Amino acid sequence: MPSLLRALTLSFVFTGILQAQTGDRAAAIERALDFIRHTASNPAAFAEHGDDFMLCFYTISRTAQDPKLRASAAKMARDAALKWRAANPHVPADADADTVGDLVAAAYIADALGARDRAFKAELRTAARRFAAEDYLGFNAAREPPPPESRQRYALWNDALVRTYFGDAYGIRLGASYADVVQWLPQMRPYHAADSSEEFAMFYAVTHLVYTLNAYNTRRINPALLPDEVAFVKRMLVKSMGANDRDPEMVGEALDCLKAFGLENDPLVRQGGEFLLARQLADGAWVSEKDTSLY
Repeated sequence: MPSLLRALTLSFVFTGILQAQTGDRAAAIERALDFIRHTASNPAAFAEHGDDFMLCFYTISRTAQDPKLRASAAKMARDAALKWRAANPHVPADADADTVGDLVAAAYIADALGARDRAFKAELRTAARRFAAEDYLGFNAAREPPPPESRQRYALWNDALVRTYFGDAYGIRLGASYADVVQWLPQMRPYHAADSSEEFAMFYAVTHLVYTLNAYNTRRINPALLPDEVAFVKRMLVKSMGANDRDPEMVGEALDCLKAFGLENDPLVRQGGEFLLARQLADGAWVSEKDTSLY
């Protein structure tokens, strides 16, 4: 489903252009939001990724400076939450740990948008007790970091950060607390990858560390607290704009994170915003249908 993949890519690129300093910014934002809105209206796309669309619209509605943009995103977020609730009245009896974790995140977002369901939350709480930390996270974060010898350690840490963040926020423990997972940050440094695959996983682990620490773009982080992460994100931003990479989704996430550190006026951040504006396609996306194999 190329349009879905392009929309999911777009949801990460979107906030990367919100502070770009150019007269084309407003038009680019409107084209992007129209593309995501259109894709979210596809029943098959929404059935598979309704939680992603809810989070995208919800985040924009809370963080955009333009009142019209906030209002438009808020309406789409509420509509998406009601649609998700209607499609998910109960927790499946055979739900595995991954399904429970995904439902917790989606239900938290739906609640935040006013579509609360106490009975559903009670079902989720009961289902969550069936599984241990290893089922949810792939390791026991209260006792140990992601296994250093594993090629998947950064992917495991990334998923654990997000899963426990939403579990804590929703009040349902998913094998460990967010603090249990974050405590292993020193063991995840330094960010020197053996190959591009590991570097890719490192980058997304670091961006999701930032997202969960700043509650998805709602507060600042003192860059002095995470100097290694700031330096790594800057390095990856430069690389993702390079001739051999040109990865708009990576650029978008890097800009998100650097803005979280208060670096929106950094020349590199401004360059990244211009990069995205210059490469937006006519339909509002950044990845063509022929290029979706990247994701």
